[in-house]
Amino acid sequence: MIRDYDIIEEINDGNLFLRKISKDDAKFVFKSLNNEDLIMYLSLGPLKTLEHSKRLIKGYLKYWDNNLQFNYIIELFDDNKLKIGSVSLWNINWQHRRAQIGIWLIPSFWSKGLAEKSLNLIKNIAINHLKINRLEAYIAIENKKSISLFEKCGFNKEGILKEYLNFHGNYHDAIIMGCLKQKN
Repeated sequence: MIRDYDIIEEINDGNLFLRKISKDDAKFVFKSLNNEDLIMYLSLGPLKTLEHSKRLIKGYLKYWDNNLQFNYIIELFDDNKLKIGSVSLWNINWQHRRAQIGIWLIPSFWSKGLAEKSLNLIKNIAINHLKINRLEAYIAIENKKSISLFEKCGFNKEGILKEYLNFHGNYHDAIIMGCLKQKN
């Protein structure tokens, strides 16, 4: 297959940047993925050690090099450069041009429009640069804020998957949300 897509390592919308995750992000990821409010509906975390975080990022970079997954750190440039979260594309299927998408932000940055901006930036990368036709998110039914966020960014509810997610030993039904290229 001839590669007909462009891999974007950095993109911004004003003072909000997405950039390729790096080994230097290990402490940030470790600290963030040990916040109970943040990991409530994440399949990641808590991370047991900083070494665990380093191994996680090493795996992400290997997937990046093989064009299987793209993990970005979300940074906010105001007076300082602040790392505020992560957004990712994974489970990429090049034949069918689809990928899963996910995002997390440090709770102190919730409800400020930054997640919406970040999600729209990664959609831009996926649809316009990687030539992905379909993006999917699987969100716990109880996670109303995430469902609302994805709806604001053009995702539609497509169905419910019973006991699809397992967080901390508890099963949760998931809403599958999809976004198609031609609908944007």
